[in-house]
Amino acid sequence: MRNILLFLAILPFVFTSCEYDNYDEPTATITGRVIYEGQAIHVKNNQVTFRLYEPGWELSASTYMNVQVAQEGTFSATVFSGKNYRLIRQDNIGPWVNPTSSDTVFVDNCQNNHVVDMPVVPYYLLDNASITCNNKIISATCSIREITAGRNIEFVGLYAGRNFIVDDTYNFGNGVGSVTTTAAAGEQVNLSLDINSLSVSSTAGSLPSTGFIYARMGLKIEGIDAMIYTESFKLSI
Repeated sequence: MRNILLFLAILPFVFTSCEYDNYDEPTATITGRVIYEGQAIHVKNNQVTFRLYEPGWELSASTYMNVQVAQEGTFSATVFSGKNYRLIRQDNIGPWVNPTSSDTVFVDNCQNNHVVDMPVVPYYLLDNASITCNNKIISATCSIREITAGRNIEFVGLYAGRNFIVDDTYNFGNGVGSVTTTAAAGEQVNLSLDINSLSVSSTAGSLPSTGFIYARMGLKIEGIDAMIYTESFKLSI
């Protein structure tokens, strides 16, 4: 009798599990870039997110998934083929002007490898960036262009590390992997880092045995966590 009751208790779970297993898996991919005037906006890897909505899913008005933006301003999401989606930016997330309802990107009848771009209007851009390394001295320069008034610049920084992913968090650290300075719109910024104190090793805060490192510049806006960056430069040491 006890075995029969145990079987009856398990039976609904078995059917419920089968019901969930019968759903098709998502097979389509949405990819895109965060852009301004056709150019990708570089940010900190996986710091900025968008919301991807599928309206009317099941019993709720809408559900969403977070879509993370990679260092080079690219993003991707795996979704269901043939469905409709909305890609929405949130307030105060990203080094750009807050969105309006007109900034929503609609993806109708999504098919595999569906490509969409997310237009934004930044407060500042780092133009004409150049980063070089000679005798383990990293030299960087860029000009600051104001796109939208109303936000002050907190600082501009130079960040260097052993990996392609490099920013204000991921760098050599220990006072060697970054340097910052105050700056204003319209100025040319020049920064340098001396990495002669670093030795070649396999640890995070050391030089790689490959003979190459990476560096890029970033701009911090007052009141906004996310920074805007230049591309990542591969440097020979």
